[in-house]
Amino acid sequence: MSDSSSLSLNLLEAWFRYAERDWTPLPDRTGWGFYGVGYNGWGVQTQQKYVAAAAALATFSRDETLRREAGQRAMAALRWNLASHRSGSTTCTDGTPWGHTWISALGIERMMFGVERLRPLFTGEDHEALRRVLCSEAQWLLTDYRRGRESDIQADVWGASGRNDPESNLWNGALLWRTAALYPDHPHAADWRERAHRFLINGVSVAADADDPAILGGRAIRERHIGANFFPHYALDHHGYFNVGYMVICLSNAAFLHFDLKHAGLPAPETLHHHQADLWKVTRELIFDDGRLIRAGGDTRIRYAYCQDYLLPSLWYAADQLGDPHAFSRRAALLELFAREARHNADGSFFGNRLARLRRNNRQYHTRLESDRACVLGMDLAYHETLSPAPPPEPARAETVEWAEPEYGAAFIKSRRRFASFAWRAFGLAQGLCLPPDDGHLAEWHWNLAGKVEFATHSHHTFRRPEPVRRLDHQSVHPFPGGFLTRGELTEGMDLTLQEGWRGSESARHTLVFAALPDDRTVLGIQFCRTTDKRHTLLWQVKGLHLNLPNDLYNGFARTLETEAGPLRLESPPPREETLPLGGRWAVIEGRLGVVGIDGAQALALHRSPIRRGGALESLYVEEIGFPIHAESEGRLAAPGEVVLDAAWAVLSGAGTQETRAFSGVAARVPTLHDAAGLRVIRVPGADGRLYTLAAHFGTEPLSLPESLTAGAPLLASSGGETMLQPGEARLYVAGA
Repeated sequence: MSDSSSLSLNLLEAWFRYAERDWTPLPDRTGWGFYGVGYNGWGVQTQQKYVAAAAALATFSRDETLRREAGQRAMAALRWNLASHRSGSTTCTDGTPWGHTWISALGIERMMFGVERLRPLFTGEDHEALRRVLCSEAQWLLTDYRRGRESDIQADVWGASGRNDPESNLWNGALLWRTAALYPDHPHAADWRERAHRFLINGVSVAADADDPAILGGRAIRERHIGANFFPHYALDHHGYFNVGYMVICLSNAAFLHFDLKHAGLPAPETLHHHQADLWKVTRELIFDDGRLIRAGGDTRIRYAYCQDYLLPSLWYAADQLGDPHAFSRRAALLELFAREARHNADGSFFGNRLARLRRNNRQYHTRLESDRACVLGMDLAYHETLSPAPPPEPARAETVEWAEPEYGAAFIKSRRRFASFAWRAFGLAQGLCLPPDDGHLAEWHWNLAGKVEFATHSHHTFRRPEPVRRLDHQSVHPFPGGFLTRGELTEGMDLTLQEGWRGSESARHTLVFAALPDDRTVLGIQFCRTTDKRHTLLWQVKGLHLNLPNDLYNGFARTLETEAGPLRLESPPPREETLPLGGRWAVIEGRLGVVGIDGAQALALHRSPIRRGGALESLYVEEIGFPIHAESEGRLAAPGEVVLDAAWAVLSGAGTQETRAFSGVAARVPTLHDAAGLRVIRVPGADGRLYTLAAHFGTEPLSLPESLTAGAPLLASSGGETMLQPGEARLYVAGA
């Protein structure tokens, strides 16, 4: 067993002992029990992942006593799980039977690698119970399948349609094929196989499939195509935002069936792998070197959990089926990511300390997250049994990878020094990143580099409101060699409510211009936000720039900043909420990420909080750097048409103190005659020795730019010519060698 496999096994063994606190025997049936709360829905899936993890220990642990105990627990949980299915004789602990839903196949798929390894412990009754459940689910998928309002298989690129179903199409197709492979004597086995092909073709599907004559699974792709779930360049709008995590979930569901069939010596359907290589080509660039996913579109859930876990089987799949020689090398880094938090907890749990509040408030969700990680560690052990690759010498990779999905409003560029991205349809709308691609612990997603303008609402007096309070009105993305330029407009302060009867909406217009320069270092931002003419509005906080800096266990609860005023050490969590001036216009984070305020405030500022606020479920301590920061303890009334944010800034990936200070000394706003008409121009030095000018027009009438501003070549062609700037337009010029 390799060192990395030993790490997986050690983590899983410690967790199994920890998980005993969440194990409950069923007194009315000897030998049955459950992990977690035993409810329907996610409680069932938690139970199934526990079965898989315990089965892996029953197979691979070197401790004979533990192997026996794990086997007993796995069989006890499996027997109750099969019996509480709609086809069985009992119910879940909430009094309902599970099964026959669009998602019930998911837990089955995740547990089957373990179930197959439990077969030596099966009785004849166990074999029959497993057949009963799998065939019942397969038959429902054949004849009665529906998801939400829609019946039959659906696909659509937009999450808001209710038909963006790539992940469930994949796991449902996989279950159909698996069941037909296990029980080829069933009279509907051939029907299940054809239905599986139809689900799988509409998993990782794109619009071009509608005309594709290529044969997969005995028929042309176009004959089974229902619709596209992915945009042409494989952006995914799942749950209504650019969802990198569910791109991984799609890959992982192909991995489960691929490895289980390979272990059994059975062929996989060709349709299982449909466009998975194309999806992986994009997804692999959205992983930090330390194993953390680069959530370029944010995440609605717990940081460092769930989708992050299912990257592990996806890496195995990419190495084995997709032939990526780089994929398997990421595995060790990912396992170390898991181990780091487990060591911090020191009780065998994966999330016990950081998510202690979640465990108190929602034990079902906590055990769900714990069981996800346990399950993938079990897969890691099992897939070694199927394939133990000796990583081949890795060929040199491209120095720079550029990607854009202009229709969707997302782009990124990645090199060894910089990952820069922007997604308008991120969770919460609008999110940028600029940071070294080797350190995922510098990244926190929510509204990063997109500013934060919030108006007072009832939720400020009760709990932090996690849902978006802004609307995307329009956006454009323009890639060019070495970078991209994007701009868009948001309406802030949507759906406000104050106690005792006041409601309001559409409180301000916020325009943001974001440019990744082709210098392999710099991103620039210009922000302009004005309240609408409708009314006075109670303004809560304004944070220009809004650079999130995680400060939690993964960086040892301490951050070091170098500022114009000197070094600053930030220990986390702070004793109280506070806003600190940083003493000047530039700062350097950990010696490798420069932040520069160019225009709009006297100095950078830092907002600190003693509670975890990273993400909707508040799972990371986060420092927030702003330019400017106005956090009103009681709010203030902003007048109609008042400019509440007018700022420009830069972030420099891989820049130390000397480089950041030198940049700050040159970067400046360029005053023009059209400032009052809404023109904003900044000029900055690039890391390539060239001089860049970014002009943005926030006014209402076309403007002719003076030649002094447009010296050099525009990086993007414009229908209005090189000097005419239309309302809402932005232009980037470059001069020098």
